[in-house]
Amino acid sequence: MSLRLQFIYLLLFMSFFLLYVFHFLSSKSPSCYTSTIKARRVHVLLLSSWRSGSSFLGQIFNHHKDVFYIYEPGHAVWMKLQGESSELLHYPLRDVLHSLFTCDVTPFRHYLPKEGKYIHDMRFFAESQALCIPPACSSYIPSEGYDRRKCLHRCVNNSMDRAAEACQMYSHVVIKTVRILDLSTILPLLEDPNLNLRIIHLVRDPRAVALSRKGFPLITDDRILLKNEGISKDKNDTVSKVMAKTCKAQIDITRLARRSKSLNGRYMVIRHEDLAKYPVKSVRKMFDFAELELTEHMKQWIYNITHVEVREKSDFLTFSRVSLKVIEKWRTAAHFNFVHQIQLMCKGAMREFGYFPVRSRKDQQNMAVEVIMTNWSQTEG
Repeated sequence: MSLRLQFIYLLLFMSFFLLYVFHFLSSKSPSCYTSTIKARRVHVLLLSSWRSGSSFLGQIFNHHKDVFYIYEPGHAVWMKLQGESSELLHYPLRDVLHSLFTCDVTPFRHYLPKEGKYIHDMRFFAESQALCIPPACSSYIPSEGYDRRKCLHRCVNNSMDRAAEACQMYSHVVIKTVRILDLSTILPLLEDPNLNLRIIHLVRDPRAVALSRKGFPLITDDRILLKNEGISKDKNDTVSKVMAKTCKAQIDITRLARRSKSLNGRYMVIRHEDLAKYPVKSVRKMFDFAELELTEHMKQWIYNITHVEVREKSDFLTFSRVSLKVIEKWRTAAHFNFVHQIQLMCKGAMREFGYFPVRSRKDQQNMAVEVIMTNWSQTEG
């Protein structure tokens, strides 16, 4: 074969190759990529109650590269309609959750200052990594990585439309809320064929929750929760009433989830204490449930934030703590009379989720006395 003929064959081969590459790249255009993501997108609702470690859990999902995370949209709904009862507020919140899961920010804007024109109108926007990087925020510098404090300063003037655009680019949309006390009100979301909804229900020892509530006042939320009873001047009394209501809600949620056919395979419950004691194992279980990959980098990050004490006063939320110290704090910091009162108010929840009562101040402070059922497990819905 002559050199000239070989050259012609080579040119033809290169032409066909370039046409193939062009066709392949065209099929991977942004619109096609977005459609593919939309077709397989997973929606995860992190459901919990106040001071139960849900912010910590949310940050674990937030740090995954495939997750578009939204921190507590229910706060805006409750603050806008704070004259209503918690029972009625389930319905506007459900509508907001539905729209945000589908990357539609329009309904949510009505609950934000200035009609939610900018991303920073969401009070906790910087708790979402996806809102601190392009396309949501154009001021991001790739070499710096996600930094909440820098996000607060650099990403304040970005349009809310960018948040909707960014949401479309992720395979998972994860929303955290502590303001669902009646699971039946959001069951209609499971019937929407456009949603692939999973619910992860986080619970925590009521005694630890109650102690945390005493040190972190939630006055407006308490007023909404106790609308029919009223706020007491006695802080312990108010905390006890709130705990009675939220503990009952957690029982009702998990029992309804077990009975509901629509939640079969789409609900799981996890204890904060198990997440603290066995962080990597617990996260692997949740990621498998949510169809997320647990990378070696994520494993190392999870280990670091549960074994190293780091406090930065400039941060709204600090997540790097020695987890085992946190879950035992109530045993030395809370007065026994207060602990006893919470045990009475929440005895059903303690029994449901595997927490043992203490009978005396001595037992409370004796770390050899078990207060958490070790091999507790609950069948997923």
